[in-house]
Order: sequence, then C-alpha cells, then structure tokens
Amino acid sequence: MTYELEKKIWTDSDFDKMGWHDNQIYKMRLTDDLEMDIDYIVKWNQPDLEGLPFTFWVAPATLVFKNIRNLRFEFSIGFENSFEIEDIIRANKNQWTVITRQGDIQFASEGFVQFIRQDPSFQFGQTISYVERYGYSLDRVTNQENPNLFRDDIIEKRKKDLKDYENVKRRHLKKQELEELIKSRDNNTIDTKKYLLKKKEINELLFSYDFFLKGTQFESW
Repeated sequence: MTYELEKKIWTDSDFDKMGWHDNQIYKMRLTDDLEMDIDYIVKWNQPDLEGLPFTFWVAPATLVFKNIRNLRFEFSIGFENSFEIEDIIRANKNQWTVITRQGDIQFASEGFVQFIRQDPSFQFGQTISYVERYGYSLDRVTNQENPNLFRDDIIEKRKKDLKDYENVKRRHLKKQELEELIKSRDNNTIDTKKYLLKKKEINELLFSYDFFLKGTQFESW
C-alpha cells in the first residue's frame, strides 16, 4: 500500500489545509528557529467497518518555525513523557500557539516550513515506532534514508499486522451477527434449537479470533 503525497515541503501558505491534531513530538531544538521532529498524520482513514477504530497514513516530518521571538512555554509534566499536539493556532499573521496536551508553546514567527522526511506509511495507530521511523531526527530533508524498512522482522511484522486486522474485521462481523441473533431470539423470530446451534457456532469462532488476537495491539478492538 502506498499514499501519494501532494508535495513534501509545506509552508505557512498551506496552513489552512494542514492539521496537527494528535501528532506526536519526539524532539525539539531551539536556536533562531524552533524545530520539532513529529509524526505527521497525512490522512485519517475511515474504519473499514462501522465501530472499528480509524487507521492512518503517517510520515516522519521536521516542522520548523523560523526566526522565533517572544517565546513562552509552560508544561505540566516531566520531559521523560511524550508530547502530543492538540492544535496549532495562528493569530495576527505572526503569532503562533502550539497547543499540546501537556502545555502550550507561544511565540512570534515569520512562518514555518515542514519537511516530510520519508514517504507516509500505513499505521493502525497515530504514531510510527522508533525502529520503523529510524529513530529521531531534525534533518530538513525530503529523502531521508531508512534501511529499517527493508529489515525482515519489520516486513514480517507488517504482514502479521495486516493478517491480524483481517481477523479483527471477521470478529467484528461475528459480534454483529451474534447481536442480531439475540434480537431475533428476543423477538421470537427464530426457534430455540436453531438459535442455540447458531449461537454455539458464532461463539466458537469468536473464541478462536480472541485467541489469535490475544497479546496483539488488536486485542481490544
């Protein structure tokens, strides 16, 4: 699966088309600029089946606010915790607020440039693992090499995740089928023997799906 990006360098002229909600910040550096290493969610995918969680296309990116002034920030956690962006707000053209779940960063800046360092990857969560994103970086590039993507264990894990996700969808459909079966029984539109046999069949399948998904990221999906 691939996602075709419109472009790999975005600027403040694109602000109205962009969004940083739930983007993870991994690294920050303050010089004349404010630089952030983030997982940029380029697309939220509607669930394949109603009731399942969203999936995402995510790319490692470097977000750079240029020539910042009047910096103010306050956080309510220790730096060992991760930062997650709620929103980025612009006011009066050059006043910016990066709202995170742990506190706000306020400053003046002439604008930003965001570099999509690697192609987006399909993810079942909103972040990319440290290994899969090839660590942390503040490089201002659009062609960052990532040899980890060709590692056998990474490739096998992605294949397994996709296989597990198919079982998630099958389990979800069986749960819906069981709900409809119970409604039929409550409405007396199915005889007892047929109801009990069908319920037993569905529960056995649900048990097998639960067994195979136990201990995976999909266990509670």
